[in-house]
Amino acid sequence: MTRLSHRIEPFRALHYNQEQVGNLRDVIAPPYDLIDVMRQDELYRRSPYNVVRLELGREADRYSASAATLAKWRACEVLRVAPRPAIYLYRQRFEVGGRTLKRHGFVARVRLENFTQGRILPHEKTFPAAKADRLKLLTALNTNVSSIFGLYSGAHADLDALIAKVSTRAPIAEVTDDLGIDNELRAIEAPEEIATVQRALHASLLLIADGHHRYETALNFREIHRVREGDTGTLHAYDYTMMTLVGCDSPGLVILPTHRLVKHLDARAMASFERDARETFDVDEFTDRDRMRAELTRRGRGTIAVALRGSSKLWLLRLRDYQALDAALAQTPAVVRELDVSILHAMIFQRIFSVTPEAIKAGGNLEYTIDAGGALDAISSGRADGAFIMNPPSIEDVQRVSDSGATMPEKSTYFYPKLITGLFMNPLDVD
Repeated sequence: MTRLSHRIEPFRALHYNQEQVGNLRDVIAPPYDLIDVMRQDELYRRSPYNVVRLELGREADRYSASAATLAKWRACEVLRVAPRPAIYLYRQRFEVGGRTLKRHGFVARVRLENFTQGRILPHEKTFPAAKADRLKLLTALNTNVSSIFGLYSGAHADLDALIAKVSTRAPIAEVTDDLGIDNELRAIEAPEEIATVQRALHASLLLIADGHHRYETALNFREIHRVREGDTGTLHAYDYTMMTLVGCDSPGLVILPTHRLVKHLDARAMASFERDARETFDVDEFTDRDRMRAELTRRGRGTIAVALRGSSKLWLLRLRDYQALDAALAQTPAVVRELDVSILHAMIFQRIFSVTPEAIKAGGNLEYTIDAGGALDAISSGRADGAFIMNPPSIEDVQRVSDSGATMPEKSTYFYPKLITGLFMNPLDVD
């Protein structure tokens, strides 16, 4: 039996057996929160072994169905446990803004810590319903199906050298996903190379970039087991969770804007929107969406675009009355108050449209998308009442908020590309 002791630990991953499943492209999936009903159906049709059947099943009792499917796949060796523990180097090669970029991350087990300890930090708020769903799934499967995306702080020449060394090896798995992103996985099994990662990240601050619900779920899962089994001080598999760790200074670290679609807005507020907005914002009107989007990008931070159903106008808003913002968010730290998404939520959603934080947290009326054109199309087609187009925050914004101990509003960031699901999993019952 291997004794767990380090903050960063290797693991024996679950991998698809390609002799049985064929092309990995048929069995991988995007993160569960990007899968709508149509996408879910398409993934079901793509392969009887697609990981969506574990991560986001469509059966009436989907948690029990996912557990039965996982047990069957392991018994039939559709999924195999790696023979040796490893930390994995996960490389994604992708294009954005006309540039080809590469992002490298170390996939490992990371010892869970409460946020109050100050070494693993969130940057976004979470939704209770999503955490309840993920806890039911983790309890049923006893497996981390998808990885949390974390960022490690500081410069680490030894890790950079290890990345360069391991990158020359043949990948143990590779697949190009539906977005044309090349995903490659390489195993780091040598004890001295594993120790390099453990030493380098032993004391590093870790920031959760994506997977806040899964991290908080892992904390809850750990507490359930500690209550049930007693906290003896011995580390168990449930004291860890699977994370992919990327350097904060990685040239392949990209944040895209997360736009908001609101399905239903008050009709009277929509009719008086421009007049009400001019009370606190400088407002410019556009009729050409391409010109509006170009101007939004040019103006940068502090500018928000708005489109409303039934109007041919597009508006660019820039806050003029910061005293009103300070009054609306008096209890909010300054590093959060100055974010575009905070201005949107406090001064547009709540002040103009009476869309409260409680209504946002309840869910159902807001959709989130990185596709600005699609959001504007939803207004033209009448599928939604309002589209709110944003500029992205910077990684420095994210770090400042986390360092202050605060969190951004929900869905403030979209780190691109997402980590695919199905390339590796962490079974908690395997030593």
